[in-house]
Amino acid sequence: VSDVVFLESFTSQMFSRRGTYGWNHSWAGDMYHVLMYAQLQPRVLYEQSLLNNGLAGAKVLVMADCDVLTESAVRTIQQFQAAGGLVIGDAKVCPAITPDLVIPRFSRSKQADQDRQQLQTAAAELRSWLDSRYERAVQSTNPDVVTRRRRFGTTDYVFAVNDRREFGSYVGGYGLVMEDGLPAETTLLVNRNAASVYDLRRGRELPSEAVDGQLRVPLQLGPCDGQLLMFTDRPIRQVQLQTPDAAVPGDQIRLQVAVTDGQQAIDAVVPLQVRIVDPEGTEAEFTGYYAAANGKAVIEFDFASNDRLGVWQIQATELASGKTATSYVRLRE
Repeated sequence: VSDVVFLESFTSQMFSRRGTYGWNHSWAGDMYHVLMYAQLQPRVLYEQSLLNNGLAGAKVLVMADCDVLTESAVRTIQQFQAAGGLVIGDAKVCPAITPDLVIPRFSRSKQADQDRQQLQTAAAELRSWLDSRYERAVQSTNPDVVTRRRRFGTTDYVFAVNDRREFGSYVGGYGLVMEDGLPAETTLLVNRNAASVYDLRRGRELPSEAVDGQLRVPLQLGPCDGQLLMFTDRPIRQVQLQTPDAAVPGDQIRLQVAVTDGQQAIDAVVPLQVRIVDPEGTEAEFTGYYAAANGKAVIEFDFASNDRLGVWQIQATELASGKTATSYVRLRE
């Protein structure tokens, strides 16, 4: 769960006509963009969840378009702040709340390049203020590459999306939208002393460098491109596939896949591609993509009563580094 919370105030929407109403046409939507350009990972929280211990584990609370709040919401926010939580607001925040940082409100000029620069300037100022107060789990050196992190056990999954754009020939001439993507380069900084890094889109291991307690991973992204990287404590060295040696039509068999470091399963959810092929080379129904949670997956496969007799091939490929294991099952009468 992200430790940066973005409050969407229903009370302010109803009594002050503020907020996004589900789409980013307002100042609150722009504030959310500022947070992403500042390499933060905000999660949206509504007042009902706020009062239901929604700030547990949070370090930063961002309040945009929060003019009107209930007393219970104010008390919860004040308790969060008194316990050391950081509150970031705008000039319209409810008077009962004193933000630790106020971000000046501004309106869009309807010139997309100027507005984008204004958002990124605000993001750079926020980032500078937070640097001594908050530690990011992951960040990009290029603000045009937006990051987001998910976790499973000790494994980090980092999404990087290229948002670098320019005016195109469709509506770009009006200056309202920068609709053409551009390539971008960046370096991802991940708070880990060491890890094996895998490109899950291309199924390969990536080089990384440890500097001052951070892993540095250089990336090159195409226009409108994205990456999904997996950071594991232990390297993937082997795929193990266990199947029975033989079966008869109508049997159900279990395919057991383990993605290991050579000794034990990887503490991660590893994507798999499994192919089940009959003696004539036709893929069976349960061929497809699976996830090895905690490095393991069990697939139950049913032989039909009229399936082809002979040797069937089962192949499991983990899609982090591309390692493969193959097994064979003889279907006999």
